[in-house]
Amino acid sequence: MKYTKHMTNPHALSNRMPLAMIDSFQLRTLALCKVHKFCFLTLGFSLLATISPIQAQSVDAEEWQPGQSLTIKKIASTPHNDVRKLLRQAKYQQALLLVNKNLATNPRDPQMRFWQGFIFEQMGQPDMALQVYLELTREFPELAEPFNNLGAIYAAKGDYPKAKAALDNALRANPNYAAAHENMGDLLVNMARQSYERSLTIEPKQSGISQKIEQIKPVLEITQGKP
Repeated sequence: MKYTKHMTNPHALSNRMPLAMIDSFQLRTLALCKVHKFCFLTLGFSLLATISPIQAQSVDAEEWQPGQSLTIKKIASTPHNDVRKLLRQAKYQQALLLVNKNLATNPRDPQMRFWQGFIFEQMGQPDMALQVYLELTREFPELAEPFNNLGAIYAAKGDYPKAKAALDNALRANPNYAAAHENMGDLLVNMARQSYERSLTIEPKQSGISQKIEQIKPVLEITQGKP
């Protein structure tokens, strides 16, 4: 399953958001560029199966710094523009080198760190990305995007409890975060299926469970097919 909504910006502060959001982390605005496929959460996810893509925040949100109002436009620095350009071209290795270079002199730059996590995801290193997002959530708990992408990664790993906790935190930080709401919906549908299937395993003769599973299948198919 794929969670389609990572901070779409990094590109995410959505594990999986479209590269279109690559422009700004604005840590409050967007994904995995496209959430990983997880068995459950690509963030599309699949617990027993893969469900739908969760959206991770990615790189296209506007540039944001902790404590800065999102309504205030901030001129991006040259390093940030250079990273965005490389991300749009999917030159992740080069982008990572530039990100690491900038973090060496400014280790608390949330945008660069978010991009670092996003790049790790794109390079097939979800565990590295997870560590980056975890650190961001600890240092900048007011940012919703790292929590969203973290939830997408956990969902992809099939760890629904942690995925839900992360998405709860994302929505607590930003109640109007559409990608996190969508990811939460996908996650809850998958959790419902998991519970129904476990119930059926314990009591195979239950008459209504199989019907409930069939009724949510169309929703699961839609989440699995999310871009």
